[in-house]
Amino acid sequence: MDAGRHASLLAGARSAADVVSAVRSYLAAWPKARVADLQRSDGGWAPFDPDLQPIPLYRPSDLQGICDAVHGQCVSLQGAGVAPAPELLELDVFLLLACAKLAEIEPGLAPQRPGLAERQPESRALR
Repeated sequence: MDAGRHASLLAGARSAADVVSAVRSYLAAWPKARVADLQRSDGGWAPFDPDLQPIPLYRPSDLQGICDAVHGQCVSLQGAGVAPAPELLELDVFLLLACAKLAEIEPGLAPQRPGLAERQPESRALR
């Protein structure tokens, strides 16, 4: 998968439709084997159906719903002391960036999400 191309599509987005299109392209590029690996470990929170295809994504609200579900799963896993699968973390970061881009383009469509540094669980050493 060419992550750089998908990041470029997202960075070059000029409208909400461009952001949605970039995310659709990113999800469609996931190899079936990678989706299957993710589905074995994610508990069904990733935006892929049982046939290993991306779920439909048409509107900014669809994107926000997917972003919230994936992010919520990552936070829950981290809160339980379980490290999310690398694929789930990658998906969370890409969706975080997509939602941030969406909020930048059309602030009323998607709320700003917390930055990656703000989302990291507190270190046990600091407790």
